[in-house]
Parts: sequence; C-alpha cells; structure tokens
Amino acid sequence: MESATREPPSISVLIAHRDPLIAAGLAATLQEQHFRLVTQATDTIGQPADAFCSADVAIADYESGIRLLSSRAFHRERIIILTHRDSQGSICDALEQGAWGYLLLGCSVEDLVQGIRSVHGGTRALGPLVAARIAERLVLPLLTKRESEVLRQIILGLSNKSIALELSLTEGTVKAHVKSILAKLGAISRTHAVAMALRYGILPEEGDWTRRSGTVRGDARRVMSQRPGLRVVTA
Repeated sequence: MESATREPPSISVLIAHRDPLIAAGLAATLQEQHFRLVTQATDTIGQPADAFCSADVAIADYESGIRLLSSRAFHRERIIILTHRDSQGSICDALEQGAWGYLLLGCSVEDLVQGIRSVHGGTRALGPLVAARIAERLVLPLLTKRESEVLRQIILGLSNKSIALELSLTEGTVKAHVKSILAKLGAISRTHAVAMALRYGILPEEGDWTRRSGTVRGDARRVMSQRPGLRVVTA
C-alpha cells in the first residue's frame, strides 16, 4: 500500500516584517499551519521582485507594508499589515493606500490564519479592534480645517491668546473654535480633547509639531488612563 502524502500548501506567504523576532515567530507559526514560505525578510528594501510576485500573500510591518503598497512588484490586494499601530489614522491610511488586511500584534493564530485565507480569497481581513476603530471613525464628526489648526496649537500647549497670535485670529474666535472642538470630540477639557485626538488619529502622529508636544501628550495619556475603556496609543 502506498503511503499517504500531504498535498503541497495552496497558499504561499512572504514574510516582510522588519522585526527579526516577530518574523521568526511568524515563520514558525505559518509552517506549523502548513503554509509555504516564499522567503523570509527583515526588510523589504532590496528584496528581488520575483520573490514578491511569487507569493500569494505578504505579511509586513507597517512601514514595509506601505512601501510594498507603492511598489509595482507586488499585487496590492495581497498585503496584510501586522503592527502595533492601532490609531484610526494609521489604520485608515493603510487601507486607503490599498492594504486588504490589517491585524494587530498579539492577535490569535486563528485570526492570522483566517486573515491570510481571507485575503487570498479576495476578502478583507480586519482584526476586531481594527474594525471598531473604523466604525468609530465613521461616526466621528469631522473638524474643519481651522479647527484642526487650532487643535494642533492646543497639543503644543499654547493658550488661546498665543493661538490667536499664531493663527492671526481674535481671541474670541479661538475660544469659539475650542468650544466647537470640545463638543465634536465629546471632550470636557483641552487636555481631554488632545487625548481624544490622539486616540482617533485625527492629527498626524509624527512631525516637528508632535515632537514639541511631549508634555501635553503625556498629560493626555494620564487623562485617558483614568477613563475606563479609553486609551491613547502613539506610534
């Protein structure tokens, strides 16, 4: 009697995660689940194009995933981003650029396996918290351009008077914008508004203006830590 042989896996996976420990863990997990690994990479830069094209699905960290999405060497709908970034801004930016999967580090093996199969089959793969973040974004009132500018100055710790000088507005106009911002974000104070903005990813998470706002951001994290069910995550 001929011995039974296992059919080769139908889904091949490219690991393009820059963290070597995470990449190694992914490789071991996917091999146990009988996926075929095309290549293992700690960084997508410099990898041969045929390695990308020969894989059915790619799993990448946020930065590598964004680079793959802008590359012609890999089909956009095959990419799953696996990251710690759980802000609405990061999630929506990745999806808008073409990622079909977005999972958070710490997800279960079952979620990972199902995510790969879903993306391979043409269906988006979103973790539970990721889906919740998107739902929050859909119902969140949008800030006007001027309100966003005022909110940036609040995050920098400026007073209404200083914001008025910075943006060439009257102090009364700034007060009106601050009141509108608090109402739209459901915030009870300026610090709470900063915390909500960071939570929802309303403003960019990186840049000179954020690097100068460490004290205010720290206060915001403390405010959110005191509110059950709410937290601030910065990249």
